[in-house]
Amino acid sequence: MRRVFPSPEALRPRAPFSRWDLVVIPGVLVLLALFTLALQGATEPFGPTSPNLTVSLDPAHLPYYGLRTLLRMLAALLLSLVFTFVYATVAAKVPRTERVLIPILDFLQSLPILGFLTATTSIFLGLFRGNLFGLEAASIFAIFTSQVWNMTFSFYASLRTVPKELQEAAAMLRLSPWQRFWKLEVPFALPHLVWNAMMSVSGGWFFVVASEAINVVGRDQTQYLPGVGSYIALAIQQANTHAMLYAGVTLFLLVLLYDQLFFRPIVAWAEKFKFEQSESSDTAQSWVLTLLKRARLSQRIARLPQPLWEWLWLKSARRNRPGEALEPPPQRRGRARLADLAFNLGVALGSLGLLGVLLGYLFGPGLGFQGGRTLQPNPNLNLELSPEIAQRFAAVGIRPGADETVWLSQVCSATQGGKQLSSRLKALLREPGVRAPADLADSCRRPLAPAGKVSWPEVPEVMKYGLFTALRVTFFVLLVTLVWLPVGVYIGLRPRLTQWAQPLAQFGAAFPANLLFPLFVVTIAHLRLNPEIWVSPLMVLGGQWYILFNVIAGTVAIPNDLKEAARMYRLRGWGLWRRLLLPAIFPAFVTGGITATGGSWNASIVAEVVRWGNTTLVATGLGAYIARWSTGEFNPHVGLGMLVMGLLVLAYNRLIWRRLYQLAEERYRLD
Repeated sequence: MRRVFPSPEALRPRAPFSRWDLVVIPGVLVLLALFTLALQGATEPFGPTSPNLTVSLDPAHLPYYGLRTLLRMLAALLLSLVFTFVYATVAAKVPRTERVLIPILDFLQSLPILGFLTATTSIFLGLFRGNLFGLEAASIFAIFTSQVWNMTFSFYASLRTVPKELQEAAAMLRLSPWQRFWKLEVPFALPHLVWNAMMSVSGGWFFVVASEAINVVGRDQTQYLPGVGSYIALAIQQANTHAMLYAGVTLFLLVLLYDQLFFRPIVAWAEKFKFEQSESSDTAQSWVLTLLKRARLSQRIARLPQPLWEWLWLKSARRNRPGEALEPPPQRRGRARLADLAFNLGVALGSLGLLGVLLGYLFGPGLGFQGGRTLQPNPNLNLELSPEIAQRFAAVGIRPGADETVWLSQVCSATQGGKQLSSRLKALLREPGVRAPADLADSCRRPLAPAGKVSWPEVPEVMKYGLFTALRVTFFVLLVTLVWLPVGVYIGLRPRLTQWAQPLAQFGAAFPANLLFPLFVVTIAHLRLNPEIWVSPLMVLGGQWYILFNVIAGTVAIPNDLKEAARMYRLRGWGLWRRLLLPAIFPAFVTGGITATGGSWNASIVAEVVRWGNTTLVATGLGAYIARWSTGEFNPHVGLGMLVMGLLVLAYNRLIWRRLYQLAEERYRLD
C-alpha cells in the first residue's frame, strides 16, 4: 500500500506573521490613529456660551476636514445597514406589514434632508447637552437619511425575488429563520446591496453641505462643523472660487481613497455570492483584498468572532422542531378576513389619530377655523430672518421670535389693528427686507391664523408648488433614464471597464451640486436665462446616479450561464435586449428609479434656491417653499411642505413604481 507523507514545508512551524503583514499592520495602526484623532474632535465641549463654530478656508485644513466627514459617513453607513436588515426583513416577511411599512418608506425617502435636520437638531443637542457630539449626531442622522432608503429598497427587493430553488434547498436543509437569513438571503442580496451602499455613500456627499452647516435656535450665525461640506458652504457664502476648486480636488481624492480601500475589496469579495451555475472568466479584482487574504493578522482578526457565530448558529438550529412549509396551508376564510379587518381597522384608527395630531400642530387649536370663519395667512414680515431687522422691531415694542420671525398678528396687536403706527415703525415696514401688506389696517381686520401656524388658503398654493416640482422631477428622471440605461448595461457587461468606471461613477455621484453653483449662477445671470428652467438640472444631478449604479449592479449580477445561452442562440441587438438584458436588470432598475425619484424630490430644496455670494436664483417649487421657511427649528410651514411632498411622492410611487415592483416580482425573477 502506498503511503503519503506530508512535505517538510507543511511540517515546518508557521511563523506568526508574513511579509504581507509588514503592510497590513502599519495600515491598521494608521487607521486607528486617524479614527482616534477624528473622534477626539467630535467630543469637545459645546454649550450656549461656547463661541460659534466655523471653519477656515485655508486648504491646509482640508485633510482633517475630510477625515471628520468620512467618520460621519461611516457612522451613517453602519446605522443604515442595521436599519436595512431590520426594516426590509420585517416588511418582506411579516404578513400585512408591507402595506404599512413600504408606504412609510416611500414617504420618508421623499422628505428633504433639511426637514430632518431642523426637526432633530434640538433633540440631539438636548440629549448630549454641553457636548459637541449633539451637533455631530444631528449631522450623522441627516447623512443617514440620505443613505438608508436606497439600501432598504434594494434589500427588500432582493428578499422578494429569492429564487424558488434556493428557498426549497433551505427548506430541505431545515434552516431556521436566523440561519436562512445569513446563509441564503443576505448572500443572495449582497451583490445588489454592495452597489447600492456604494451609491448611498456617494449620494450622501450631495447633501453633506446641508448636514455640516447647521442653524441652531438662539444663535445668529450658522454653526460650521469641521468637514468638507461646511468648507464648501463657507466658500459659497464668501464666493471664493479657489476654495471651491480645492474642495473639488479633495473630494475626488477622498472618493478615490475609499473606493480603493473599502468598496473595491467588498465588490470583489461579493463576486462569490452571485447566483450562477457557471463561473465567469472575468471577475472583479482588488489588491487590498488580495493583501488581506495573504496577511496572517487579518486572518486572525477574522477568526475572532467565530466562537460567538458558532454558538448563535447552534442555538438557532431547529434540532427536532419541524421546519416551516414553503407554502403554508390555506387559512380559513373567516379567520383570514377577521385578521385583515382587525389589521385594517388598527391602521385606520392609528392614521386618524396621527392625522388629528398633525392637523393640530399645523393649524392650531381650531384647526384653521374660528367662529365658523376660515383663518387667513399670518405671514412672517422679517423675510430674510435678519437679526438687524429683528432688533429694530424689538426697539419699537414688537418682540421677535427665537428664530428672528416677526408675525403680522404681532404688528396688528402692537398697533391697535394697524391704526396707530409710529414714524419709526412706518419707516421699518417700508424696508426692502420687510414684507408688509400694502394696507395694514385691512389685513389686520381679517381673522389671522395663530403666530407661526399655517392656514387653509396656503394649502392650495403649496400643492401648486408641488405640481411644479413634480413636472421637473418627472421630465428629468425620464431624460436620465434614456441616457444612463444603455450606458450602465454597456459598463456592466465588461468587468474590466466596470473597475475603471466604478471610481468615476462614485465621484460623479459624490459631486455636490453646490460646487456647480458658480457656473450656473454666472451663466444664467450673464445670458439672462429663465431660472425656472435652467436651475432644474441641479435637481437630478444626484438622483441620476441611482439609476446608473442599479443598472450596473443588475447587469453585473446576470448569471454567466444566461450570457452563454444568449451567445449560443446568437441573440443580438433588440432581441438580446428584449429577451435577456431588460428582464434581467428590470428589478434593479425599478429600485434605482424609485430612489432616483425620491432623491430628486429631496434635492429640490437645493436645486430650486441657488446662491453664490450675494446673488440668489429662485425657481417656483416646493423645495424653494421649504427652504424659505427653514428658520433653524422645525415649524408648521416646513411641516406642511414636507407633508405635501411626502404625499405627492407616495401617490407617485403607488401609481407607477409600485406596479412596476409587482411586475418585477411576478415575471422577472431568477426562477
